[in-house]
Amino acid sequence: MILKYLALAFLGSIAPAIAINIEKRLLLWAGLGGMLGVLTALLVDPSSFSFSISQIFAGAIVIGLYSELMAKIMKAPSTVFVIPGIFPLVPGITAYKTIQAFVDNEVSEAALLGIDTVAKAFSIAFGIMLVTAIFRFARRRRA
Repeated sequence: MILKYLALAFLGSIAPAIAINIEKRLLLWAGLGGMLGVLTALLVDPSSFSFSISQIFAGAIVIGLYSELMAKIMKAPSTVFVIPGIFPLVPGITAYKTIQAFVDNEVSEAALLGIDTVAKAFSIAFGIMLVTAIFRFARRRRA
């Protein structure tokens, strides 16, 4: 079951990497970043395949670290790795369920799902931002 999730995460990161037209030499590495993020999320709570905020945050931190390190190694911008890497963690199903609850006139359910969706999206952004800020601070300190 976990291997299926990892394979889908890999493909789910390669597809947007192709869509944003990154170099062919970086495609494999972009897919690996998304797979590492999902692996981290699964390691935080192996019993839950529906990612929680803490799982997504941990995955985003790993993707951020991976992106910064690969940017240095491959001499490419970190966004080449971070953007495709976060796609498997994006709470698309939760967002869909939020809209569906609104359409079905279940306002309280839609509000709860909406808050969950925003919190998950925020945890992705905060995880990436935290790692990027630390790396920028370290670079400035070294210079």
